[in-house]
Amino acid sequence: MEQITFRCACCQRMRRRNPRVKTQRYCGDKRCQQARKSKWQRERQQADQDYRTNKKESQRVWKQNNPGYWKQYRRRHPEYCKRNRQMQRIRDRTRQKNASYNNHLVKMDVLSLFLNDTTESYFICPAESGLVKSDALAVKIIPISAG
Repeated sequence: MEQITFRCACCQRMRRRNPRVKTQRYCGDKRCQQARKSKWQRERQQADQDYRTNKKESQRVWKQNNPGYWKQYRRRHPEYCKRNRQMQRIRDRTRQKNASYNNHLVKMDVLSLFLNDTTESYFICPAESGLVKSDALAVKIIPISAG
């Protein structure tokens, strides 16, 4: 009898397929099964309002029954706190850098340099290569009078 194999979606190793599971995508390793469960939960949370509501209520009840848990956890795990502070500094720097870079994109008075009283077509291009899209966007701007 020929053994049918598949590539695990988590660990990417070739594994022998369980004949009872025709659409098997994950192997039986604990890490792979946890990844499968996490994926299912994410998809379920996005698609099912009742699931989201039940999860939120369950978390609220747990928090009510375990006051001070996170304070105790941080006290018992100083390495967690140290790493979290380092990562927060990196997030803050990135946010600050991006904010100063993008500040010039939201100025309203810049358009007055390009607009006249007639309808015009313009191409909007990124000012620098740091933006996600690098291709030009063709737009038609129609000035509307205030009166």
